[in-house]
Amino acid sequence: MKTFRLTAGLSALAILALATGALAQQGLGLGRNAQNSPFNAIDANGNGLLSKAEVGAWNDAVFSAMDADSNGSLTMEEYMAVRMGPGAGGQGGNAARQNQMQAAKADRFAAMDGNGDARVTHDEFAGHSAALFDRADTGKTGEITRMQWMSVH
Repeated sequence: MKTFRLTAGLSALAILALATGALAQQGLGLGRNAQNSPFNAIDANGNGLLSKAEVGAWNDAVFSAMDADSNGSLTMEEYMAVRMGPGAGGQGGNAARQNQMQAAKADRFAAMDGNGDARVTHDEFAGHSAALFDRADTGKTGEITRMQWMSVH
C-alpha cells in the first residue's frame, strides 16, 4: 500500500512538472516566473540574482531600442511605441488589460521625466531604474532576487 501511494504521488508530481513546463513554453500561467521572463533575460550570468550592473546594461539596451531617432532622449511617442511581452503589437486577447498596462506605462514616463520637458533623457531613464533597484534591494546587498524585482515592477 505504501509503495502504491509513493508511486501515485511521484506520478502526480511528474505530471504536474510536465504541465508546468508546457505552460511555460506557451507563456501561460507562470507570468513573470516563466522561462521567457524579463528577469531571466536581465540575469546575464544566470545566477538567479540581478546585480545593478546587469540591470543597468539591460536598461541601456531598452533605452537604445526605444530611442528611434538616436538623439539621447525619448518622447512619449517613442516610449509608448515599443511594446514588450505578451500582446506586443496589439495581438493580445484582453484589450482592457492592454489599455490598463499602456496607461501605467504612460504614468511611468511622467514619473521619469524629472524636469517636465516631455522628454526622458538617458540619465533620467537610468536614474529611475537605479532608484527602483535600490528600493528593491532591501538588504543592500547589491543584488536582488526575482521576488524583490517583482515587488517594484
